[in-house]
Amino acid sequence: MTINHDEVVTKILSKIGEPVTFNYPGDEPEACGKLKDRYVLPAQGERSSVPYWDVVDLIEFPKEAEQEWIRIGYYRMPKDRLVWGSQTTITEPISIWRSLLTNAAKNKPWFRTLLEDVVREVNGTEAAPASSN
Repeated sequence: MTINHDEVVTKILSKIGEPVTFNYPGDEPEACGKLKDRYVLPAQGERSSVPYWDVVDLIEFPKEAEQEWIRIGYYRMPKDRLVWGSQTTITEPISIWRSLLTNAAKNKPWFRTLLEDVVREVNGTEAAPASSN
């Protein structure tokens, strides 16, 4: 089977603007939002014989005090069927992501190095190789 990655990315991006629903176990109410934006990265390297595409989503929850949330997940394509592979994801308001990333960087040198490398790459300067501390 030959996969046209551009077509798959286009299909994954076509979900922008569609509703997003979170169903929780027990008595937690369902959460309904809208996919506002998405970044897709075809998985790098060989994880398995099944191709993967990682996504970072911006989801708007109009009924929440903080309406913009970020979710990180993935799609996979077993055989020729593209499916959402992240049955459980971390989906948090942007302020929580900021707190999580900031505190992880303050407390874990390996994570701080990753974020510093990311900032260097975004700014157009070469990133140092990641440390395994």
